[in-house]
Amino acid sequence: MKKLGALLVALSLTAGAVAQDESEGRKSFFARLNEKNILNHLDVGASVGTMGLGIDVAVPVGDYVRVRAGYNYMPGFNIKTDVGTGHNVTSFIDKIGKIDKKFAERGIDINQPTFNQERELIEAYKSGKLQAKDDVTVNMKPNLHQFKFFVDVLPFKNNKHWSFTAGFFVGPAYVGKANTLDQDRMLLKAVNLYNSRYYRDYVLNDMHIRYVDEYGTHLVGYDDVTNIVKKNGLGGFTLGRFKDDGRKAVMVPDEEGKACADMKISKFRPYLGFGYNTSLSKDKKWNLNVDAGIMFLCGAPKVYVDNVYKIDDSPLRFDENGNYVSGIGVDKYDNYYGELVRWNQDEWEYELVNAEKLDKVDIVHDLRDVPGKVGNMTQTASRFKVYPKASVTFSYRIF
Repeated sequence: MKKLGALLVALSLTAGAVAQDESEGRKSFFARLNEKNILNHLDVGASVGTMGLGIDVAVPVGDYVRVRAGYNYMPGFNIKTDVGTGHNVTSFIDKIGKIDKKFAERGIDINQPTFNQERELIEAYKSGKLQAKDDVTVNMKPNLHQFKFFVDVLPFKNNKHWSFTAGFFVGPAYVGKANTLDQDRMLLKAVNLYNSRYYRDYVLNDMHIRYVDEYGTHLVGYDDVTNIVKKNGLGGFTLGRFKDDGRKAVMVPDEEGKACADMKISKFRPYLGFGYNTSLSKDKKWNLNVDAGIMFLCGAPKVYVDNVYKIDDSPLRFDENGNYVSGIGVDKYDNYYGELVRWNQDEWEYELVNAEKLDKVDIVHDLRDVPGKVGNMTQTASRFKVYPKASVTFSYRIF
């Protein structure tokens, strides 16, 4: 028993000595970190600059390196610009009125509910509520918010004011949106209604403006309605041509009478820059950091639009047997071949063409020869592969 008691006493003394050594070791570890200026300060700051508003935290990792992390948010604001459609937008109301007049002349009751929207548009136009114009106005709104992680290198031993920075931003891929204004919604509905007349009622599925005899089905008022369609074709935004095959790109408004575009960039965005750092108080609690540099977008932004028709607008072409091959125009029998409508010579009637309608068409990368202001914006976006960063950060040292 005496030997067991002596052994327990010896073990307890040894354990105490080990614990004391470990405690002293921990103290010496943190003391060494403090001596080497590693993780011994924490600065919390607020920034403002080209990235918007931000919050930052920063800790030193030695005498020459500092690590920063934070979050930036760009407050929403609207930029308005006019975008041409290739047509006088309001003129589509005139076209609707002319077509409906031809329908009325042939005994179609244009006071039925089917024509309510047409009457609303025409009355608004005649009363002056809708102003004649060649373009529509869009609102462009940024959606730029992102996390950031930076490593600052302070290379000068006796001058800690200057630093060089490498790091990255991570944020949502879609960083901006453009929408037509509500005030132009009725104008774009006029485009849709005209198109409805063109590719739906032109083949007369709903209006029953046709007659049938022993030779087949025929259109009533063919020449009158067709002449309007021949002259104008499909209504919408002419966006240029597809790079892959040269076909024409025409965007039509969506069912709600809107046209919109979305800008997309890489979610991961590297950053390189430099900064100037200084204290604002004698105790070095309050500090100022000025940053400047470049955020890399990893390629030109993509600008996506929906509801785009890919149209072959080449001259009308037939094969050696007289069968339609491609193109837009009028044949020797005055039959019209358009973007979405063509004459079926076997059935002796018009039919819809299964034109290729696409979503997520990238104006920057998929199209060429983009006209007008849209073209100017596209050219700018294609060169916009970096984003300048300039910011001022005020920080407070917690410890």
